[in-house]
Amino acid sequence: MKYFLAAILVSVFSSISFAQGEDSTKYERDEMIISEFLPGIYSNYNQVYFNNRGKVPDEERHLRREIEVQEIETNIFSVKDTFVMANIFEKPITEDDKKTSHAIINVEANNNEKAVQLDIYKSDESYSMNDIDGSPDCTVMMIRGAEEFYARESSGDCDGMTNVYTLSKKHLFVRMGKDSGINTKEPYKLNESRPFQCYVDIPGVSGGRDLPYKRYEPFYIHDQGGTFEILTDHEKRNLVFRLVRVDWEINNHIGVFTRDVMVLYAEERTDEGYKINGYTFTEPDITRVGINFKWMLVSCFMESNKFATPFM
Repeated sequence: MKYFLAAILVSVFSSISFAQGEDSTKYERDEMIISEFLPGIYSNYNQVYFNNRGKVPDEERHLRREIEVQEIETNIFSVKDTFVMANIFEKPITEDDKKTSHAIINVEANNNEKAVQLDIYKSDESYSMNDIDGSPDCTVMMIRGAEEFYARESSGDCDGMTNVYTLSKKHLFVRMGKDSGINTKEPYKLNESRPFQCYVDIPGVSGGRDLPYKRYEPFYIHDQGGTFEILTDHEKRNLVFRLVRVDWEINNHIGVFTRDVMVLYAEERTDEGYKINGYTFTEPDITRVGINFKWMLVSCFMESNKFATPFM
């Protein structure tokens, strides 16, 4: 029995000793988390909306901005940094509204600096790896906070680039460039979006009615102000649809706490101007939403019923 216990103790101590020899630093662990957080599409739709709603002076208002981060190989990400100059309420986003810049971000633990180092290189839409042969254009040192990572310091020419301020699972904050022309130090606040697919039926057949209808599909948008537009076949109506996961910055009534919502807007561009036909709102984390006016139905979802898992 003593030999058996001794064998167990020796095995345990040996295993523990081996495991300790394989321990990483906490910055190497943080590098993995940042690399998991980064990919996605981020938009400051909510920030622009509340700038307008709060009557922020024109010279202090943030431009509409979207940043798409895609992983292209281990610890290297391609970044499409898009500035949208049009107001989303006035017209849909088109290619003519966009000013696009590109960069490559290399993510690496820096144990000497006790941080995770983001090296940012200017690039173009080809994302050539030759762009990272020299020194980075901008370097940001990220350290861990309570629920986010934040930039302890940055160096290099970071103006006009994705100069990360804080990063969490929900948000990406980017520092305001010195030459932005916007008179505020408040950073860009971009919410991470979720992808949705939508279709429109005209008319909006429901209740099992056997009526002919036309389906317009598919449309791929996100839930941070993602928009699509259709021109109906017969009446030639310009219908615009917008999906917004509202991240409230204010309360909409004194003495209450306004909760976040998901909103699907059904809008229309007419000769008399822009109008809202109606909208529906629900819990912010839902994965499908729809609205039916009988003359028109729109449905948006993260997973199509074609691929849904059957349940009781």
